[in-house]
Amino acid sequence: MSSSRQRVSQVRNPTLPSQTTPEQRYWRGYTSPQLIKENHPITHIHFNPASPNDFAITSSTRIQVFSSKTRQVIKTFSRFKDVVYSGEFRYDGKLLVAADATGLVSIYDSYQPRNLLVSLNPSSHPTHVAKFHPTIGNQLITGSDDRIVRLYDISQTTKGPIIEFNDSYHGDYIRSASFIPGNPNLVATGCYDGIVRIFDTRSSSTNNQQLIAQFRQNNPVEDVLALSPTTLVSAGGPQVKVWDLSRGSQIKELNNFTKTATTLHNTGDRGLLVGSLDGHVKIFDYTTSNWDVKFGWKFGSGGVLACAVSPAANNHKHFVTGLTSGLISIRTRKTEPKVKQGVKQEKSNAYNRMMRGKDYLGEEEHRVVTSSTTQTKKLKQFEKHLNSFRWAEALDSAFASGLPKEHTITVLNELKKRGKIRISLYGRDEISLLPILQWFIKNLEDVRSFSLICDYIAVILEMYGSLIDSSVVLEECFANLLKRINIEIKKCREANEIGGMLELLTV
Repeated sequence: MSSSRQRVSQVRNPTLPSQTTPEQRYWRGYTSPQLIKENHPITHIHFNPASPNDFAITSSTRIQVFSSKTRQVIKTFSRFKDVVYSGEFRYDGKLLVAADATGLVSIYDSYQPRNLLVSLNPSSHPTHVAKFHPTIGNQLITGSDDRIVRLYDISQTTKGPIIEFNDSYHGDYIRSASFIPGNPNLVATGCYDGIVRIFDTRSSSTNNQQLIAQFRQNNPVEDVLALSPTTLVSAGGPQVKVWDLSRGSQIKELNNFTKTATTLHNTGDRGLLVGSLDGHVKIFDYTTSNWDVKFGWKFGSGGVLACAVSPAANNHKHFVTGLTSGLISIRTRKTEPKVKQGVKQEKSNAYNRMMRGKDYLGEEEHRVVTSSTTQTKKLKQFEKHLNSFRWAEALDSAFASGLPKEHTITVLNELKKRGKIRISLYGRDEISLLPILQWFIKNLEDVRSFSLICDYIAVILEMYGSLIDSSVVLEECFANLLKRINIEIKKCREANEIGGMLELLTV
């Protein structure tokens, strides 16, 4: 009894190392950018911590609130007489605070621009910092160009600030402030005198114990951010420095920028976001000791003044960047499909009624006979030629247009295994040799099929070497092949040189 002929087993090339890391694939998922052009630089971006996590963008004399669902402006706060520097939501998302160049600090209902709830005038100098406490809803901190930091209770504004750190502490303009998580009484400030200071809001000005720590940035401090109760990050000049509050010392310095680093944003488990005037936004992994760069973007339209990512509760849906040129870039991650692939969905009742009785096999006097024959898969064209011992046709079919590379290598490998390379190449002219040589030139750089291609090229040179000088097409084709071989040799030499350099570094 004859048995069916076995099919040609397809060659499975070894999988090459992944060219991208999971983190790179994650951040590249922010696609479909929406570009919005404003007439003035973007000074601040902040996401509402409460659902649906809308975001406020501050520029010139107005604050625009964008919808997280439509990415369109839904509210505009424009009751300002001068440039606005800060637009921050409270932790419950119900209030929005703004500070402008006249020194005025205004608190609004987050979605009612006409409802001005509280108005403070801490200073006649521009106020760049106005921020709510992350856990205490009635506390607000402000920092102005008069070098004074003030802490207010917004429920008792007529009594003035609860506490203020006067100009004897700061030697220049105050540009940033951050509450320390885990300790509601500690606040960090960044000043243009190049010093980061930690204050205790419980201490009174009489006992002179308000300043509990200070760190030297050596450049004007643009932003400070507390990542944890013991880790503080400051940006000033082209450096970003990481401080250990428990030891009172620097633990890392990041020199990944050529111009001033202007903004810091904590994305949680995804890393630290840092923007710079050189147009770069980079993500640093602060879970490792080296603070490696996970990913980065380059904006060519200007320097980055502000950047932020949606909260983790919103799956980091949006990535928003504001530039010095007034350009706003809003990138959105692709949402996961509601129906997961590979998961069988429950059928509806109507479907169940329609399919009722499909398992009925008949009464005892009936017998249902099912065929056990399996339908065989259709043979590919090169398999038909190989089974019919048509070696030349099988080789030609391997280079047909649209055929996957794995199938071509399968045919070449099968002909080599059967010892039919010479027979398949016999009696050819320049027209039939051209597609073969062109495929070899294109795929010569693939190390997985390099040895197989070399075997075929050696046979072609042995059989048709005398025809190269008489054929312009073959001469040009072999010239391109020689040029490609020289390029690969040069790459190998450079790789060896780089390997030698790395060996010296690891000694």
